[in-house]
Amino acid sequence: MSNNDFFTVAYKILSYLKFCYENGQTPDPNVLNADTFNVSKVQFGNTLEMLSDHGYISGIQFHNTKMGKTYSSLLNLKITIEGLQYLAENSMMKKAYRIFKEVKDWLPLI
Repeated sequence: MSNNDFFTVAYKILSYLKFCYENGQTPDPNVLNADTFNVSKVQFGNTLEMLSDHGYISGIQFHNTKMGKTYSSLLNLKITIEGLQYLAENSMMKKAYRIFKEVKDWLPLI
């Protein structure tokens, strides 16, 4: 996986929103932007829309304009319980993968 594929960017966005939630902070638009995640503005907007459509984030609205799709301010953006579950499940998957990889290194024939 590259550093700017959907799953990596989505995980980073959700992780940042989890940090904001846990520390009582409002998301900083200087942090939460396409440049931070090394993606295009279109990819960043599409990622936010997919996260919203799947219920992982709330507090954002999308609008179709002549110039393309835009979204409302990110200041009200919040992670949802579904987003927190997504992070927890993916963290467990990564740990399981690391454990399996370590086991694979010392078990023959795997």
